[in-house]
Amino acid sequence: MEAPWRQTTRTLISVAASWGVGSALGLRETIWALITSLIVTQSSIEQTMTTARDQVIGTIIGALVGTLAITIQLATGFYWTPFALLLVPVAYMAAVRPSLRFAGVTLMIVYLLPASGNPYWPLTERLTAIFLGVFVSLIVSYLVLHASARRRGFITAAHMFRALDDLLQAALMRSESWSQLEARNEDCAKYLLILDECVSEARRENWVRLEKRHPVLTVLPALMRRMLSDTMLVARAIDAGKDRGGFDGVRELHNGLSHAYRALAHRCEQHAAGEAKGTPERPSRDDILAHLPALGTDALPEMHFVISLLRQDLKRATDVLMNESYEAKKLREVIAQ
Repeated sequence: MEAPWRQTTRTLISVAASWGVGSALGLRETIWALITSLIVTQSSIEQTMTTARDQVIGTIIGALVGTLAITIQLATGFYWTPFALLLVPVAYMAAVRPSLRFAGVTLMIVYLLPASGNPYWPLTERLTAIFLGVFVSLIVSYLVLHASARRRGFITAAHMFRALDDLLQAALMRSESWSQLEARNEDCAKYLLILDECVSEARRENWVRLEKRHPVLTVLPALMRRMLSDTMLVARAIDAGKDRGGFDGVRELHNGLSHAYRALAHRCEQHAAGEAKGTPERPSRDDILAHLPALGTDALPEMHFVISLLRQDLKRATDVLMNESYEAKKLREVIAQ
């Protein structure tokens, strides 16, 4: 989780910058830039861009509807009737598509707030202030103290490897019911969602393609999905065969598999710390897989099958995470095999 002080600092800088630029431009209603900066500046670039997009689209729609309301008001002399009639479709749009919620807010800003002189001029100035707040928020999100999505992604993968280790240990030792194992699976699935967010965020952080900057990160979500699927298959096979016998060598598997999971978790932490290169002490694929004992001859056929799948994906995981020479294309080929 990102430190709260980062977001606090970004928000304060965004608001202060909006006030400074608005004052320099001579805007009389700079307050709308400040409010917009407070709303749009989020904890990640991806979230900021999404909020900014919603703000811009909603503002444009609200401005058009507000202009129509002002025109009707000037033509008819009625004040509340145009607003009430036009608020209905705006509210409906927000109900159907929540991202359009800013349209109603903009309508109220441009129509209900008091103004003197030309009724259209305050609309123009208020919209200018809102767009200024959006622009400043985007600049601040890119330049000020945003957390490294690459680092967060690899740390998340490390946590997930350790969670998979715990899940498999519970299954092999038969210390938990299947519902408890499924709960562990759901916790691991949450790591996958975070990992997807990190990759998406990392693509926004730099103009250079992520496949060139951090090729390992681009394939990490697919790799971790396969690891979770394999681990749950092993757990399911163990649970399904617990009353049938044929578990020679299954218990002994845990030490070797645990060693592999922990080694890969450590490797992810090295990637997160920027220490993945030039670390000759890192274990190789053979070092990791050598700790996996073979199943006994009496082991169930389905157990042989799921363990073979897990072994294959452990090989892929070590190829991806341990070998620094792979480019993005090669990494995709490894995952697709």
